[in-house]
Parts: sequence; C-alpha cells; structure tokens
Amino acid sequence: MATVFTSTIVDGLKLTLNNIVDDSLDTYKAKSVFGDWMEVGNMDDNFVDDLEMGGPGLAAEKPEGSEIIKGTIREGVLTRYVSRTFGLALMVTEEAIEDNKYPAIFKMAPRLGRAMYKSIDIDTTNMLARATNTSFTIGDGQPLASASHTLPNGGTFSNLLTPISPSRIAMATARTQMQLAPGHDGIVEGYEPKAVVCPFGQWYIWKGLIESEKDPTPGAFNEINVVKEMNLKLVPNRYWSNTTTNWAVISDVDCGLRFLWRRKPKQKSWVDDDQGIMKYGITARWSRNCSDPRGIFFNNA
Repeated sequence: MATVFTSTIVDGLKLTLNNIVDDSLDTYKAKSVFGDWMEVGNMDDNFVDDLEMGGPGLAAEKPEGSEIIKGTIREGVLTRYVSRTFGLALMVTEEAIEDNKYPAIFKMAPRLGRAMYKSIDIDTTNMLARATNTSFTIGDGQPLASASHTLPNGGTFSNLLTPISPSRIAMATARTQMQLAPGHDGIVEGYEPKAVVCPFGQWYIWKGLIESEKDPTPGAFNEINVVKEMNLKLVPNRYWSNTTTNWAVISDVDCGLRFLWRRKPKQKSWVDDDQGIMKYGITARWSRNCSDPRGIFFNNA
C-alpha cells in the first residue's frame, strides 16, 4: 500500500499554491445513481434469502354437490444475498501532515467517502453491463436478462425485449410484453413500467420520449405520445459504458433488483507509532442481486 511522504506533496509545502485541482469531494452520496433504479434495503445477517413461491393457479367451476378443486403452491427459486466487504485506506506520514500548509490536500473523509460511493455505483452497474453474460447468473441459473427464466410449476418466461432502438414503439412494445408476462403461478400477471435506465449517452433521446406531449417521431402528424402517460422516471447511468442501444425498463414488481446494506460506510483513523504514519480507512458491507427478474426488462440490441 502506498504511503504519502513529504516528497509526494512537495508543492503543497510551499506558500505559492493558489488552488487544489482535484475531483469534486462534495455531494458524493447525493450524486450516487444506484438508489434510482434498485430497491435499497438492509440485511441483518451475513446472508439472507428470498424464496419464490408459485400457485395455486386458477379457480375452476364446481358442479353442485361436488368437491372444490384442490390447488397447490410450489417453491421456486431461492436467491441468496451474501454480504461482501469493501474497503480503502490512505496512509500519510506525520511529517507530511506537519509540514503541509494546505488543509484541502488532506480531506481524507470526503475523499474516501467519494471513492466508496463510486465503488457502489460501479459494482451495481456491473449487473447491467453483464445482464446477458452467462458467466454471471442469478438464482435460477440464468443471466439477469434471459429468455429462459424458470417458473415454479414448470415452463419459462423471458425478460428480454425484442432488440429495438429507443422510440415510442419500443416503449409501447416493452409495456405490452410486461403486461403479458406470467406471474409465479404461470398465469398472466401484468406489470407496469416505472423507470427507464440507460447508458448516459441516450439521455437526450429518452428525455424527449418521456416528456413530449406529442409523439416526437418524425412524421407522426400530431399523434399523442403514450410514453408520457406512463409517468416514467429517467435514470441515465453515467457508469454504464455502452456503445450499443442497450437500455432497460424497471417494473413495479416487488423484490426485483435489490441492494442490501449489511453495514453502511464506516470511517476511522489510527496511527502507526512505530513508523509515524497516520492511517485513514473506510469500509462498507453490502450485497446486490435480483430476486425476481420481472423487475427488469432488458433491451440487448
């Protein structure tokens, strides 16, 4: 681990410096993105499980005097959230602290906090970047976005959208697929879109689609914009680096994409007396996964 010596901050030891040119250290928590497209909660142990249950199916007509048809429920996928620990430390010699004349250089708490929240955003965004990668699977053994997600009573369903660029037709198609998606008992359930998450490069396209009163498609001839009526939240994700037209719709399903805190960021500082080094550290524990893939419908164009 690297240590900050006086030679590292040699220009900080002279009263000639005008400004510290650095990344912004402020509002790092407020600017984080993950809470806009994931369900954020807490976990009380090293790991917690979500269990899918399906059934009992549809009611059936009962002839007079006959028994009521018997239904059943079945267990489906078990999704486990395992807490992972993340950490980062900075070490500075006592001499560097004593001789430094610019307090802005050693704003350790905001520097470490900024690094941690950016780590969270990148870690959660990996779920989107790897959504169709079969090396990264969720509880049913399928990648996050798949045409072969399992149902407790047998059969499969898809949360992959037909590949299409952002448009009014694209969102109309997505909503239709979400409304016709089967629930855990295999019967059409119907889910509503509540947000669009996309690589940041698509923000202007989606803003026009989501906020325009009329269909923004060229040649639409004053057709109403049905996308606006969906009241979608737009989440341009600056950490989702993608040159394709990948994007996703977040649904109103419970227990879809989940982020669970085991322990929120905790900072501490201590001194190594033998070497005269001040140490500043931050750690946090969390888990992220998807319990119900109906929580996201993914466009893999």
